[in-house]
Amino acid sequence: MPPMKSIPAPAEAGSATAAIRPSFDDLVEMSGVSVAAAAGADMPEAFVALAHRAQSVGWRYEDAEEAIRQLAREKLGAQGAAFD
Repeated sequence: MPPMKSIPAPAEAGSATAAIRPSFDDLVEMSGVSVAAAAGADMPEAFVALAHRAQSVGWRYEDAEEAIRQLAREKLGAQGAAFD
């Protein structure tokens, strides 16, 4: 299984969402972690770890967490899921 894509630093990416998207997609594909849970209040540990990875390259943790929630909502919307 190939490693997850790296997350570019804030100076190299337009937004946290754009920076995290490739790694988010890899994580969902490789792990089968609940995307619905990531969109809600209790983010799965795998996504918390992803937010910490983003923080380690310069993103604020809160921005990374919100980007992950946004990506989860987008993925759920693309799958036709209803969420609040």
